[in-house]
This record gives sequence, C-alpha cells and structure tokens, in this order.
Amino acid sequence: MRSILKARRRFLQMGSIAVLVALHGCSNNSDERAHAAPEAAKKTSALPLITVGEVALHVEIVQTDAERMRGLMFREQLPEDQGMLFVFEEAHIQTFWMRNTFIPLDIAFIDAEGHIVDIQHMAPLDETKSYVSPVPVPYVLEVNAGWCERHQVKIGEMVRF
Repeated sequence: MRSILKARRRFLQMGSIAVLVALHGCSNNSDERAHAAPEAAKKTSALPLITVGEVALHVEIVQTDAERMRGLMFREQLPEDQGMLFVFEEAHIQTFWMRNTFIPLDIAFIDAEGHIVDIQHMAPLDETKSYVSPVPVPYVLEVNAGWCERHQVKIGEMVRF
C-alpha cells in the first residue's frame, strides 16, 4: 500500500512540476482548434518516460478535470513513442469518449498496482460509444490505435511509472 501511495504522489509531483501538459479548459465555440496544446507540450524529449510491459513510452500526464476533459481532443497526430496518461486521485469506474478526437486510439485501464485490466480500441469522432473501465482504476493510458498489438502489450501487463 505504501508503494502505491508513493507512486501516486510521484505522479502528482511530476504532473505539476516537470511535465508540460495540454492547455486547460474545454469550450464549445468554433475556434477550439486554436486552443490545441502548444507544440512544446508534444515534444517527446520533454515528457516523462514510463514502461508498458517491456516498451518505453513518453507520456503527457493529465490530472486536473480540465486537462482530462481536453485529453487528446483536436490533435491531428500522436507520435508513435508517445501517449497520454490520465491520473485520478482515487480509483473509480472511468468513462471516456471520442468527442472531437481525430486520432484512432487504444485505451488501457490500469489498476492501482500498475496492471493493465482492460484494453479497448477507440474510433475517432465516434460520440455514440463510451469506453468504460471494467473495474475502478486510478490510471488510464491512451496511445495510437494498434500500439498495444504492435508492442505485444496485453491485459495483465505491468506499467512501471
């Protein structure tokens, strides 16, 4: 339990001190694309590194409600070696959708111990479907569609932060 709390604290510190993340807020007006994340936030070298199974991955860490609402919306691409890690204060059933998200994605739901409990494929711009974690989780990882299969990442795999 102590190691879980340490890891969560480390994430929160990384997110608030060392990580550039997407802009805050989500509006419904027509110039939303103008508010997309700055280029610096997308540079892989500026992002922390995690290990998913045996594969290294740079991640943008998002931990506020505004950052989570924004997610990867309005992005036109995501580098192959990069993803977005959503960090929640507590484990809950997490629900995601693809509103204004142009990139097809894989979503991995991660439990407090760092194990992937589910992987789902998300179709771009499909607002008719929700992607729901099968159990309460404090972490969710989004990567390019097919990334998990290309890197042989499966349910049960360990994510090291």
